[in-house]
Amino acid sequence: MPEYALDSPVTVKDLRRRIGDLSLQLRTSGTQAKPAEPRFVDFDMIRLPDGEVVGRKKVIVMSGGCSVPTCTMCPFTNLNNYGIDGGTSRESLLDQVQRTLARAEGEPPYEVLSLYNDGSFFAPREIPRDVQVEIARLVAAAGVKRLVVESLPQFVTEGVLAPFVRALGEVRLEIGIGLQSADVLVRETLVNTRISQLSFERALSVMADQGVDPKIYLMVKPPFLTDGEAVTDVVQSVDYLTGLGVSGMTLCPTRVSPNTVAWELWQAGQYTPPNLWTVVEAIRRVHERLAVRVACVNLRGTDFESVFPDACPACADRVVDALMRFGETGQADDLPQDCACRPPLEVTGLDHAAITARAALQLTLVERSGV
Repeated sequence: MPEYALDSPVTVKDLRRRIGDLSLQLRTSGTQAKPAEPRFVDFDMIRLPDGEVVGRKKVIVMSGGCSVPTCTMCPFTNLNNYGIDGGTSRESLLDQVQRTLARAEGEPPYEVLSLYNDGSFFAPREIPRDVQVEIARLVAAAGVKRLVVESLPQFVTEGVLAPFVRALGEVRLEIGIGLQSADVLVRETLVNTRISQLSFERALSVMADQGVDPKIYLMVKPPFLTDGEAVTDVVQSVDYLTGLGVSGMTLCPTRVSPNTVAWELWQAGQYTPPNLWTVVEAIRRVHERLAVRVACVNLRGTDFESVFPDACPACADRVVDALMRFGETGQADDLPQDCACRPPLEVTGLDHAAITARAALQLTLVERSGV
């Protein structure tokens, strides 16, 4: 990457403002509502926190979309109905869930339902409170053993969770939270997510009180980081989470999608998704401490257009297959063996001053490219 000089010192506050402005500028959800039907349905096998491997149905319903659309790598706002009337009514949401739970002939068996809405399930602007509870009742009557939803932590409160958990009955609830990184610069500025340490830890406490399992997502190489910094970021984030007693973590290698800051950086030659061997290295450094898994859709997904993590043509598919097997088994023996093409990787610390200066320069190059 070329070296450039700053005209003047940059502050984290200025950097965050610029990243936030660009992220919002790129949102193009459009003006026409999308059909009130799930935009993505898939079946796979998933490893539970206790190590058991079971069938899963993954569904992304069309809803109000994310009400906090700030993240630098996330295209979901553009894929759902954020800011658009239509497809978000109580009737349409419940109809989508009812159709999801009606097991079709030839449908693979599953015990886990991952029900996503391209945002925060517990945000009332996205899914109204009464609809949340009615969905819980529908799931409880459908023979599902575990329900997985996702939410920002600020929406996870006792007042919201308690009636939802009661309505689920015997169904175990798991809530995914995209913490992305334990490092405040990486999380709140480079990823630009609205998650503070205080809100995250408070949500974990509420979930523990309600008997809800946390499922924490960590990014592998957020925008503006190098591969070497990315490994350190994962290791430090795992240290933080295990210190809080969290055992359910999913590593999400960053994929690059249109209408995101990550895409504009990639177009300007200032960012690439993590090398697949970087993902392997991060896993090798943390897997003995917890049952970490890899989000396979982030390696070869079909839910939206992406530039995926890659390696050399001779080994890329083999590495992806191995990471997918590891995602199911959690066995280190299933991780890929080294390839002669594996690029050198210098694992480095997170120097906030250097990262901030470099990110500011990269943004300048994006701005000059005519975004």
